Amino acid sequence: MSILGNAKQQTRTPHQFSLELKGRPSNTPVDFVALIVQREFQSKGKQMKTSVHHEIQTYSEGQIGGRQLQTGALKLKHTIPPDEIRDNLPAGQGGVGFLFHATDWETLSFSFHNVKHRNASFEEELWNTRPFIASPIYSGSQIIGANIACPVPLEMWLGSPRGIKRFRETQFFPALELARQAGLNMVAMGASTPYACNYGALPRDIKPPHITTGHAATAAMLKDWAMHCCNELDLEFGNTKLALFGAAGRLGTTVAKYALYKDAPRELVLIDLPDKVNLLTEQARELMASDLLGKTRVSVHTFSPDTPLPDFDGAILASSTSVPYLTAADLRRAQFWIDDSHPRAASVEAELASRGHTLYIECFARGPAGLNTAFPFRLPTTRDCYTCFAEGYSAWQEGIASDFIIGSPPVWSVSYTHSLLKKYGFAVGPFHGKDGSPIEPAAAQLRGKQELMGS
Repeated sequence: MSILGNAKQQTRTPHQFSLELKGRPSNTPVDFVALIVQREFQSKGKQMKTSVHHEIQTYSEGQIGGRQLQTGALKLKHTIPPDEIRDNLPAGQGGVGFLFHATDWETLSFSFHNVKHRNASFEEELWNTRPFIASPIYSGSQIIGANIACPVPLEMWLGSPRGIKRFRETQFFPALELARQAGLNMVAMGASTPYACNYGALPRDIKPPHITTGHAATAAMLKDWAMHCCNELDLEFGNTKLALFGAAGRLGTTVAKYALYKDAPRELVLIDLPDKVNLLTEQARELMASDLLGKTRVSVHTFSPDTPLPDFDGAILASSTSVPYLTAADLRRAQFWIDDSHPRAASVEAELASRGHTLYIECFARGPAGLNTAFPFRLPTTRDCYTCFAEGYSAWQEGIASDFIIGSPPVWSVSYTHSLLKKYGFAVGPFHGKDGSPIEPAAAQLRGKQELMGS
């Protein structure tokens, strides 16, 4: 990785500064594109409620392990008709949904028998498989909504306008219709599903359910996690140099603005591809102009795999790439990494090799007492959820009867959403790896201090 561009503040008042950019190549070998929220699955199985449908089964390690190389058509491990959700929702309140897609090929085995090796025939079979209700969502023993899954993995559709259109027509709109049939009023769009509707801007006939992108809650929780990491690692957030990967993307721009809202780090480093440098430069100008007290420095960096990263204390990862781009050596350079990227910024091998040297953690929210997502996401417990669902749950509880967060939310909208998250009991949880395993921060902190003392 290298930082190919540098935006350096030479003189600055609240409204006046200059940027100095170093040379950069016109191409990059890394497919690093700022996108939206990372959403994956939990590694350990959880007992699902049995009151909804007799075919609902218990997930086991064997079921959610490697692909089952069987012959025959794809078959769901359990089937939940929409009326069995609708008829059990709270009277007069409707329900809340979480809409997501398969993030990789391994996660298909969470829900299907007969998952095969990837080939053209199997891809077409997935395209022809309709969205389905993956599990109920509970508050205590009360059904309050449903997880709705689209079986087409991300890499099959996000890379082209044609793929996005096909996903919209065969997966996204049918999923919203399924949510309507299930009586869901508000649907949080997980993973890359907001791309299918241009972040809510695309007209649609199916209302309700109303939708929300999850970007406001994600930006709020990423800042909460950054401050929590600083507290655990004996750092002062206001004296921290914080890097933001994928800064030029939809989520990245929202995260950058909220990171500098009220409590702010000493410096924010905006990082993206070289072809995004003009966007980053303009973004830095706007952020610094809005910092009326002039307390925070904003710098710009672009990168390639050829040279090392700049120095910073911690990082927020809001990027998307088909290939992990951070090495174990990269991860060891900073004290913490909060990964909300698609599907992950560092490989599992790099994550595990750097454990004990740094915190590399998943971004999620611990929900209110009694919340049970009843699906094997790669999170500590079924009380925990991805931040976009926390946004949808809060909007549903608040009784918002329209689309909630769409487009690029302004800072005040993120702040309001943050207040709703607190109102309805969402907070940071225990440190948890992107690989689905728990992390003890004390070990990383102690090891890091020992290395600093020995240097």
